[in-house]
Amino acid sequence: MSENLGFLTVVDQSPSGLTGGYLVLNRAGRPLEFHCTMPILPDRIQQILYGDTIQPFLYGERIAQTLIQRTKLPILSILVNHSAILPVQASTVTPIVYVFGESTNLGNLKSDNTQQNDGSALQPVHEISEELSASLRGFGIDNTRLRTRSSSLDEMPTIPPVPGFDSRIWRGIRIRNRLIAVPQTKETDWEQLVGEITKRAQTIDLLEPFVRISLALDEAKNAA
Repeated sequence: MSENLGFLTVVDQSPSGLTGGYLVLNRAGRPLEFHCTMPILPDRIQQILYGDTIQPFLYGERIAQTLIQRTKLPILSILVNHSAILPVQASTVTPIVYVFGESTNLGNLKSDNTQQNDGSALQPVHEISEELSASLRGFGIDNTRLRTRSSSLDEMPTIPPVPGFDSRIWRGIRIRNRLIAVPQTKETDWEQLVGEITKRAQTIDLLEPFVRISLALDEAKNAA
């Protein structure tokens, strides 16, 4: 199984158009491969004919497919930060994983408002390591509120809707300080894939590579 992760995003570089970037990182987070597209600007006729499906057409079919086809290295999974890219899953066996943005990190998860036996609402539970938990217990500190728990699907944010596309096969999960959604398909061993991505998340912030791509695309535009 490959240890490489792919990160694919689309940047709106108006008025030039939409530009896609695809970065492949090894387990240490070092770049192995990078591809980008020329800006794509839909004409007025395309906007009229495609209607509200124009974004998944451009992001998923035109840009993402093109970038994936250029990849030479084996990939464990391709992480994306735009839901409009997800339709590309239909054209590749490589799992497409959605990464939620900064506004949906652990600190912004909504409480489930479940009532305890005493009638009070549960407070948000923050994730800590087992080592820290043991240390707190050693000092006699009650860390009940800080114990790790698995988020239910009701606590997870939903993937932004994509016109004409059903994203319900993507199942949300929290990995370290990031929230992701992993596809459940017959080609995907969900538990194994989550385990492998969790290992990569020890050395790679799952959102940071998208910043690298965006900055690289800006540099390429300025140099053109």
